[in-house]
Amino acid sequence: MLSTELREIYTKMADELIPNAEGMPSASEAKVPTEWIDRALEYRPDLQAGFIRALEFGKSKSPRDAIQSLNADDSEAFDCLGVLTSGAYFLNPEVKKLIGYPGQVPSPANDDIDSYSEMLAQVVERGPVFRPTVK
Repeated sequence: MLSTELREIYTKMADELIPNAEGMPSASEAKVPTEWIDRALEYRPDLQAGFIRALEFGKSKSPRDAIQSLNADDSEAFDCLGVLTSGAYFLNPEVKKLIGYPGQVPSPANDDIDSYSEMLAQVVERGPVFRPTVK
């Protein structure tokens, strides 16, 4: 999806957004620019144009300056860059493991029929309540 040039620019911008800190890998260490961003773009093709615009903007500036300028002057491209980068980061199974997130797991529906029965019994006991309509 991304050209080699844009992927290199993205790697620097992604690491500026998600640096190695507090025991968590940077975006590039988590393979965001080389593997997971492609998956994120597949999931969110609606963000591709703004994302590419952000990377194109990053060609002529340092990653930090590009991100700060995007935030100030092109919030749509900044949002696309941020949403896709963070989403791609959390697609990585190692990142999920580090934060203790097992992913989506099935859980049975709550069986709370008794509480509904109690509420309905109160309504039945109270009897009908209505306001007459004005003719």
